[in-house]
Amino acid sequence: MHAQPGAKQAALRGLHGDAVKIAVKEAAQDGKANTAIAAFVAKELGLPKRDIEVASGHTSRSKRLFIRGDTADLHRRLEAWLV
Repeated sequence: MHAQPGAKQAALRGLHGDAVKIAVKEAAQDGKANTAIAAFVAKELGLPKRDIEVASGHTSRSKRLFIRGDTADLHRRLEAWLV
């Protein structure tokens, strides 16, 4: 995932290389953007916030998310969201 903090609104911005680009309003300080990204993805996928966490890239624009749940269900949700 590629993060774009400080945007006018939270949104899926398409692809950035092989990564999904996500924009959030929050600044990249004190973990605010990371929290906003996890919350945005949870909302978009219809999952509880507790099921999404930034696994790596806490201080980088390039991040990896950990999403808890059934693999087949998550695959279906991600595919529907990214179409």
